[in-house]
Amino acid sequence: MSGSGTGVMGGDYGRHAAAQHAGAQAASAMLGRALAAVPVPGDGRAFRAADLGCASGANALEPMRQVVAAVRGRDGSVPVWVTHTDIPGNDFNALFATVTGPGGYTREPGVFACAQARSFYERLFPAGELHLAWSTIAVHWLSRVPRPIDGHVYSSRSTGAARDALRAQSAADWSDFLEHRAAELAPGGQLVVVGGAATDDGLSGAEGLFDLALAELEALVAAGGMAEDRLAAMTVPTWNRTTAEFLEPLRSGPLAKAFRLEEHEFVVLADPMWLRFAADGDLDAYAHEVAASFTAAFGPSLFAGPAAAGPGAAARFEAGLAARVRTQPEAGAARWRVQLLRATRLDAR
Repeated sequence: MSGSGTGVMGGDYGRHAAAQHAGAQAASAMLGRALAAVPVPGDGRAFRAADLGCASGANALEPMRQVVAAVRGRDGSVPVWVTHTDIPGNDFNALFATVTGPGGYTREPGVFACAQARSFYERLFPAGELHLAWSTIAVHWLSRVPRPIDGHVYSSRSTGAARDALRAQSAADWSDFLEHRAAELAPGGQLVVVGGAATDDGLSGAEGLFDLALAELEALVAAGGMAEDRLAAMTVPTWNRTTAEFLEPLRSGPLAKAFRLEEHEFVVLADPMWLRFAADGDLDAYAHEVAASFTAAFGPSLFAGPAAAGPGAAARFEAGLAARVRTQPEAGAARWRVQLLRATRLDAR
């Protein structure tokens, strides 16, 4: 990705992705309906599934096990081939350690896995190759940052021209994503997306956490730990779409002729870290987990690339963010909004 953000997950992302895991779990029933509806090859060809935006693979294990079980339940002789995709900077070593490890789905006979180091905003597969395209908590990442956000690092806090540019980039990226999947999916193929979303007011549910992060970044600048121009260049390259933004291209225009929108659901996820804190009262553990999760997901976008802030800045930021969460624990809770949707690829004939 271009711009100041990278969209790459940190090395500890798999250990600190409880919210992302909750998003995947919310779509389990929808994935099951997709697997009941999708055609399964009966001519010896493999059932082809794509995990789009895989990160370390931790949140792909349950869905891909579900895919294998469903296909085998319909025809035990059909091979299953899963391709995990993410951008080149992704930790693919962690991915393969995850999917081939003790809990990995590839231990089943006749199940194969591979990966592509390319963005899902590009064409990834030959025409009609896929039977299932699955993406969870990934399509809110943008292909590029069109311009920095004045006074903040998070898109839902943007205003004016920056907000307009981010919204336009998001619309273009989503259209590209759908157009490529329309080309890649076979007739009857299923698209299931769990996307980071926003309510109609543009809020994602994590604004308090990002405000704490901004305050800590500003404190780093004030303490001489980072140059002010570095902070001005920092932007997390995301846009959480509203339901209307997700559905508009599937309801009108060329893509409405390529896909039939089968179902969609807007969900507000509980924060699993907040729930644990409410149960055990361990403020230090909660603050540490919130800060570590934030840094794993967004630290590379803030502290790498053109906005690099120098050695040690990310560690100081994480410690400072944890301290702020200790003093404002409620602000550290992220109650993410997600959009679930399922669509069928129509026969073009």
